[in-house]
Amino acid sequence: MRNPVNIEIQIDPKCHDPVILIRTDRKNQRVEDIVHAIETCADSYPMIVGYRDNELELLSQRDILRIYTEARKVKICAAGEIFESRKNLAWLETVLNPDRFIRISRSEIVNIRKIDRFDFSIAGTVHIIFDDGSMTWAARRYGSETEERSFSFRFIHGEPITPSLC
Repeated sequence: MRNPVNIEIQIDPKCHDPVILIRTDRKNQRVEDIVHAIETCADSYPMIVGYRDNELELLSQRDILRIYTEARKVKICAAGEIFESRKNLAWLETVLNPDRFIRISRSEIVNIRKIDRFDFSIAGTVHIIFDDGSMTWAARRYGSETEERSFSFRFIHGEPITPSLC
């Protein structure tokens, strides 16, 4: 049987929004499960409907890697699979959590929490590499905002960020 999680609540009149700190010796599956449980309870953003083989599936925003257009269809990459959406990118952008998603081009929205690193080796472009190893490119117009928001998120949340320079 697992050891119970120690929970401590501190009341601070200066803190208006709850802050959750997980203190541990390493990041492991148990920590990931705790984070997922907290996000699930605190997440007020809707599930996204995706279709695969004419079957409807509800996708958690947490699991979505990227949403993009291809051959005039909106595709959702989530949990290692590709789904189609019957909604357009503009509509999806209005229901996606703005703390998690950012538009990187006219045809693509990405989950900034799934970005592993940036590659700036080609002048004027931002190559985005995701945690799962997949890649995409940010349009010049969106590149600096993408980098800035992802860096800010990871700095605040204590996650490593590794800009690739070669």
